[in-house]
Amino acid sequence: MPRNRTGMTAAITASLILALAGCSSTAAGSSSGGSADIATTGSGYPVSIENCGRTLTFDEAPEHVVSLWQAPTEMLIALGLEDRITSMAGNYADFPDSLAEAASSIPEIGSAMGWPSKEVLLTQGADLVIGQSLTGYAFDTSQGYASVEQIEESGAQVYGASICDADGGDAVAMTLDTTIQTLRDLGAIFDVSERAEEVIAELNAERQAVVDAVDGLDTVDVAFYNGGEGPLIVLAGGIYDDAIETAGGQNVFPADSVYVSREEFAASDADVILVGTYQGQDFDTLRAYLETTFPDLPAVAQGRIVEIPVDDTDASVTVMRGLTEIANALHPDLDLPVPAT
Repeated sequence: MPRNRTGMTAAITASLILALAGCSSTAAGSSSGGSADIATTGSGYPVSIENCGRTLTFDEAPEHVVSLWQAPTEMLIALGLEDRITSMAGNYADFPDSLAEAASSIPEIGSAMGWPSKEVLLTQGADLVIGQSLTGYAFDTSQGYASVEQIEESGAQVYGASICDADGGDAVAMTLDTTIQTLRDLGAIFDVSERAEEVIAELNAERQAVVDAVDGLDTVDVAFYNGGEGPLIVLAGGIYDDAIETAGGQNVFPADSVYVSREEFAASDADVILVGTYQGQDFDTLRAYLETTFPDLPAVAQGRIVEIPVDDTDASVTVMRGLTEIANALHPDLDLPVPAT
């Protein structure tokens, strides 16, 4: 079903935060991705991609792809490659309206935070498996999932779309540019670089519109709240800080923050509180808690508590939508048009 993008159930909110960013390691925009080395043959192949310190070489475009994370699934569809997706893991949010119809015909072989077992994954006949990272979560053998090595032994290649080491705890690597690099890599892998550059140009134009609009405006102190009443869950570091800073703000919590005490939150002096919501979270309930518990915070006293769907800030084709929503929240006089996906 098409959707207004809002995300995940509160019961697994903390786990998804860690999957999206908190346990993130190297971004595709840095060492998880890399420049494509395209041979000058008539077909554009072979093509080699540097990904997480590994070189992936493709003699032809993959025909059977299993996507284990929603963001690369969305990017593949945006590039017109939905017919190459043999199956996908369950997703943490509804797909954007423009991608929903194409996504509806792709078989699911997992749930939002429950990936396909080793046995199920290895029966998909994949020649390419795409995950958010290359360790942990979808590749955690202790949970019965296949490791990257086991998948490679089956004859498929594995690409980390956003980060490399989900077990490494480096939460500050994923940025707004992660989507750009992943799109560029996928464009080279599937020989659709022209389409990839069109999507990238649109995303960069949407980002530049925000950069131009906030130029010269005062920096705003921001808390990005995501639920909990003690400790409180906050979104910080990585793509969250990049979006906040690009939008003319600064996060009041350090980049490695996931949980903060009530006392720390009360002392933050945040001018704006962004409330990141997943599916199953009720914004009005979260706002009421903030208003009751922290009446003296500037953001609460001035009524500057704004909902931001967290999946709009994932490293996917929606990322500049989230950036624009944050800019409007920080600078309410802007009223920038929020990009459609």
